[in-house]
Order: sequence, then structure tokens, then C-alpha cells
Amino acid sequence: MVINQVGSFNHMYVMLSQEGILPSAKGYRRVYILLEGSAKYMLGQKFGISQSPCVFGVEEGDIFALIPVDRASILEISLGKDEECEGETIDLRFVEHGARHPLVMKKFSELKKGEGFYIINDHDPLPLYFQMSFAFPKKVGWGYVEVKEDFWKIGIKKLKE
Repeated sequence: MVINQVGSFNHMYVMLSQEGILPSAKGYRRVYILLEGSAKYMLGQKFGISQSPCVFGVEEGDIFALIPVDRASILEISLGKDEECEGETIDLRFVEHGARHPLVMKKFSELKKGEGFYIINDHDPLPLYFQMSFAFPKKVGWGYVEVKEDFWKIGIKKLKE
């Protein structure tokens, strides 16, 4: 993924992507502008396809993703910047499937605001995010750290009390 920081001013950050935005939920507001091309999008629980030019406003804690259908340029304007997620790493690949979600939900419920941890899974755990966002509305920070075949590393952080 090619993302270039264009600039920043007074806690406002501008990034330009040519390849898309992976699903993420962050603790600050963001605006995404599809400058050229078309893309599939996910905003909260809503999915669709959009043509440029198009603007998406994303509130704190809402998940957003933009996957280009063809060549696309995407501008992100954010009122905050990702902080490194600190905490332990839980490798779910060695946990029984039926115990994975309850384990992560319990760990998340024990966090204080601003605390986090990482999970490693053998497939995209996006359904876990949806389950967590229903249980903890606007409190789940979610970010893809590393994605390979059969390896997904996600940073999870508690956003609000």
C-alpha cells in the first residue's frame, strides 16, 4: 500500500493513497475524498460502490475501508494521528475457534481508556470487529498492522470510557 503524508497543520493530517484504505476504526474524525477512479467502500455497517469525486465523513470509532475498483487516488484528512498500540500480543491461531471471540472480548472489557493489545489470526477477523462494535459502541479502535496469507495482525485499542 502506498500512502504518502502530504502535510500536517495544528493536529490536522493529510495523507494521499493510490491503493486503498484497509478497514480501520480510529479515535478521531476523518474525511476521505475519492479524487479519481471508483472504489468499494465500507462505512460502519454500510457497504457500497462510489465514483469520484466523492467525500466520506467518518466519526470517532466508526470503521471505514475503501478498496479501489480501478486506479484511484484517495485523500485522507484527519483530526488526529495514530498512536502506537502498546500491549501484549495474543496469537489466536493456537486457540480453539469457539474460544477466540470470547477471549478477545474479555481482554478488551478489562482495558482502560487508551490501552490496547494485538491479535494474530489465520484469517481476516473483521466479524470480530463487528461483534465488538455492537458490544462496545464507539469504543473499539481497530487497525491492520500486518496482512499476509494466513497471517493477520490487528491492533485493538479502547477509545472511550
